[in-house]
Amino acid sequence: MEAPHGIIKATFSLGSILLVGTKLQLLFIVYMLRGGVILGILPALASTTKLILRRLQDKNRNDGISPPDTFSQLHREFKTFYWDSFWEINGIGWIGLALIGLLLLDLSVNRTFIHSLVVQYILVVLLILALSYLMYLFTIYARYQLRFWQYFRQAFIISVARFSNTLATILATFLVGVLITSIPVLAFLVLVPLYLTPIVWFTYQSCIHIEAVIHNGVV
Repeated sequence: MEAPHGIIKATFSLGSILLVGTKLQLLFIVYMLRGGVILGILPALASTTKLILRRLQDKNRNDGISPPDTFSQLHREFKTFYWDSFWEINGIGWIGLALIGLLLLDLSVNRTFIHSLVVQYILVVLLILALSYLMYLFTIYARYQLRFWQYFRQAFIISVARFSNTLATILATFLVGVLITSIPVLAFLVLVPLYLTPIVWFTYQSCIHIEAVIHNGVV
């Protein structure tokens, strides 16, 4: 039988991607609920990121060997990483979120009572850096095995070192929002994987670049 090509091949590829995305969406929802939402959402996001990152890394492999994308295989990978990372990613993630919340509170206080442009500028810069850190956190956590506080440093360094990728990530998430607004059914099927995929891709490229700089001296 002749292999599919052209628009037929593209349709099959898109269908396969949407199917994997739907499986990841279902796993995300189930395990977010298993953690009671508050404690479950960050490990579920980290596990979804891990599986998306695995697919991106598999494309760069030369041996052609990668785990299948059956639901049972995805579930096994997701479940293992979810429970292995449960407490650590909650600690790392909620510290970052608390910092962002504190900066937003400081901005509100400054706007209401202090009215200092200098303080406002400093707080905005710190908020951008904190949001950039959070954007890179899950990819860094999924790619590297570090000590608790080293994840903060690694995420901050890579987000600043490849700020062009950080800006590209922001633009990509905006475009995903436009796409979901145009095709609302995607929010039901693949909302989380669809938002995470460009974030993981651009942050993964930043990781590869920094690794090349460190190991090979490539700029």
